[in-house]
Amino acid sequence: MLWFQGAEAPRSSEYSEQSFNTKKECIDYIFWNKGDLVEKLYSVHVEDEQGNNLKTWAFFCENRFISIEEV
Repeated sequence: MLWFQGAEAPRSSEYSEQSFNTKKECIDYIFWNKGDLVEKLYSVHVEDEQGNNLKTWAFFCENRFISIEEV
């Protein structure tokens, strides 16, 4: 989740370089790789489309299981 100076609402951005089998794996990855993640985040999202500077951010793990119906 990204917050920009002067923006009315936060925005989200996806990190698709890594996937995890459990929420614990995701949380552990964020903890042990936070420095690298912050550098990548800031290099890509230093400003939004309106020129607002990145103010703060939050990392979170999201479950994206896809349900497939049986035929």
